[in-house]
Amino acid sequence: MENDPHAVKTATDLRAFIEQSRRAGELKEIKGAEWDLEIGALTEIFAGADASPALLFDEIPGYPRGFRVLSNICHATSRHPLALGMAPEIRGVELVKEVKRRLAEFTPIAPKFVNDAPALENVARGADVNILKFPAPRWHAQDGGRYIGTFDAVICQDPDTGYVNIGTYRVQVHDEKTAGLFIIPGKHGRLIAEKYWRRGMPCPFLVACGVPPSMIAASAVGIPWGMSEYEFLGGLLGTPVTVVKSELYGLPMPAYAEIVLEGSAPPPETSARLEGPFGEWPGYYASGAIAGPIVNVQAIYHRNDPIITGDPPLKTYLNSDLYMYIRAANIWSSMDRAGIPDVQGIWFPRQGRFVVAVAVRQRYSGHAKQAGHAVLATRDGGRDVRMVIVVDDDIDITNVNELLWAVASRWDPKTQSEIVDVPASVLNPTLSPEAKAKNDLVGSCIIIDACRPFHWIEDFPAPSAISPEYKAEMLKRWGRSFEK
Repeated sequence: MENDPHAVKTATDLRAFIEQSRRAGELKEIKGAEWDLEIGALTEIFAGADASPALLFDEIPGYPRGFRVLSNICHATSRHPLALGMAPEIRGVELVKEVKRRLAEFTPIAPKFVNDAPALENVARGADVNILKFPAPRWHAQDGGRYIGTFDAVICQDPDTGYVNIGTYRVQVHDEKTAGLFIIPGKHGRLIAEKYWRRGMPCPFLVACGVPPSMIAASAVGIPWGMSEYEFLGGLLGTPVTVVKSELYGLPMPAYAEIVLEGSAPPPETSARLEGPFGEWPGYYASGAIAGPIVNVQAIYHRNDPIITGDPPLKTYLNSDLYMYIRAANIWSSMDRAGIPDVQGIWFPRQGRFVVAVAVRQRYSGHAKQAGHAVLATRDGGRDVRMVIVVDDDIDITNVNELLWAVASRWDPKTQSEIVDVPASVLNPTLSPEAKAKNDLVGSCIIIDACRPFHWIEDFPAPSAISPEYKAEMLKRWGRSFEK
């Protein structure tokens, strides 16, 4: 698979990504903001701005200059292709198509081990370990503490097979040498840890708290058990990810990681601490404060002038949706394999992570609803989804106004709706306390068929808007008129 070395560098080295964002005028540097709430508040305010730059916080009171926090990393879609190692001009469904194409040609590529790396520029061991030397923010007013891990890579290894898993899990700072982990049951990192815990052993972990965006794209999506996210990311980028072994447990850490904590998590029944509450991705404090596993940190590795990468969950329409491209491509590929014809696009509207939009070119009666059910049959589209909206291929599913116009003008709620049960997670705010206590993690989803009825599609009123072809012609001719 062909790859652009410059694009790969931007995708795998956070500092190259920052520099590229700076050159594009998409980086704002802020000095003097407090770690306690101010960094989080500014992150949320800028996330809602029309132009949403990446934010690099420095000179944080109480910390040395150069100990920084980067947030709002991928809130602007213009930075998404950079994070995925792709041409910067690719956007929207075309970017999903490019990811889908790469996955169709995909061959896993094992990581490349090196003996030295930027991540080893500074190493603290034993008594010198102090997580509080880094300006981990308290992101939201009701958070139970400071969170160093929100845009992170938590790395562990299966004791039986050697399979290395990387997951994005929230990590709370308890004290100088202890961090708390929140991992939903069933996640691969949790399954690996439970293998150790059943044997009465602590599970070794690396927590990389400053990572490039591509690492999040790999760790936050569904990858088959047994395939390392390193292998997946290498295959997606067309080149191996560079890693270096940690000193204590020999786990592979990203060579260009900014900050890495190394330690082990004892069985929770012997050592657990209250973790949370934390404002999560639905925009609510849905999980409360519960006793959770801890990591006893025994070593810290960091680059000179280290950077914490932060992605505090906000209301869904303010959250980064970088993960969406791989999830959408996976859903689309699954539908292709299932024989659902003429799917023209899959999209997660930023306004709601609970919503999946599908564009189809209808071929037969029932095609639209079949496509809706096919989304729910996939791993990436089947959990916590509240709404699947299926529209005709003349609708731009990346434009929420177009999507809602189709729903408002082509959907008959009585005849073009279906409500089904779907798996849910503890972070779903609609689950009652009783359901969570009983582990009854089931929600519901509506499939909205917002397509023109197939059996009289030719008689459906024609839209009055200009055609996409004529629009393109006018923009080419009059484009200068739209410039500011």
